[in-house]
Amino acid sequence: RNLDDVLAIIESGDLTPKARELAKKIFHIIAQAEAKAHGLPLEQVHFHEVGAVDSIVDVVGAAVCIDLLAVDRVIVSPLSEGCGHVHCAHGQMPVPVPAVANIAAARKVPLVMTGIPGELVTPTGIAIASAAAEAFQAPSQMNILRIGYGAGKKDLPGQANVLRAYLLEEEAGASGEEVLQME
Repeated sequence: RNLDDVLAIIESGDLTPKARELAKKIFHIIAQAEAKAHGLPLEQVHFHEVGAVDSIVDVVGAAVCIDLLAVDRVIVSPLSEGCGHVHCAHGQMPVPVPAVANIAAARKVPLVMTGIPGELVTPTGIAIASAAAEAFQAPSQMNILRIGYGAGKKDLPGQANVLRAYLLEEEAGASGEEVLQME
């Protein structure tokens, strides 16, 4: 699939305007990173793994979730990336893969490099985080209203493979807005 194919799928979905625009923004971010990696214009970029149905569902699902939470702001902690190489549609690639590195550079997403072998940050994940995030640092004072966890399938020795999201409220005297923090 190319960007137009994916955008047509998103347009045909029964989504709120806010969720639709966020999902489209996420795929534009991925397409721009892939275009840079391949030295191609956007309209010639073909998605491989990211164009699969499960990736489209991940992106649209994240956009719908963020919309349904009706938060004022999204804050994402710096993303922890692995090391070494991974196998993808283009063969062996160094970690971070080019699309992740391009998104991190273009969108000013802080990466914390770890010694964990393999890919911890996917192009889809960093695109979602960078499209939704207003900042990459939590407020200095906050109240935790809710906590949610999502577990990945990859087994990481000695470390949980989870995404944690907080619904936060800034302390009195601050803005009083509700904030979603993903880490």
